[in-house]
Amino acid sequence: MGGNGGRVEGPGEVPEKTFADNPFDDTGKLIPNAKYKAGEHQYNYETDQLGRIEKFSTDELKLTARDERLPHDANTPGKVTGDHAGHLAGDRFGGSPEIDNLVSQSSNVNLSKYKKIENQWAAAIKEGKQVKVNVEVKYEGDNLRPSKFIIDYEIDGEFFSKDLLN
Repeated sequence: MGGNGGRVEGPGEVPEKTFADNPFDDTGKLIPNAKYKAGEHQYNYETDQLGRIEKFSTDELKLTARDERLPHDANTPGKVTGDHAGHLAGDRFGGSPEIDNLVSQSSNVNLSKYKKIENQWAAAIKEGKQVKVNVEVKYEGDNLRPSKFIIDYEIDGEFFSKDLLN
């Protein structure tokens, strides 16, 4: 019998996630099936069964009070030539500079497509509006590099949705 009380997980079943105060294992990689908080404003994250970030969310995105960018970990899992270490919660929002908030993003996604959405968020926050964000990170098979970002967000109750291919 396994540690799941003898129940066999079917192919469509997802293991239950456990909250982790520290989402890193002894080698510095993210632990699988974890929920954790990270960054200056303690945003919510989840990893999948392979320890890949699969979700970033917050009910209140905030700007950081810092003026300078934090140095960040450039070694994101699955990175290929031309990729950047892309923040799910951008540095200007107090997003963590570690791999608990960074994924491999094509330079076009990081510097253009995702950044345009972040600019919309930042402008709304500066206007005193509430910004809620939910980003699902999708992968093909066991790849460590994301294939797609599904970005759902609300600005003062107005709903927006964008899918970005990576």
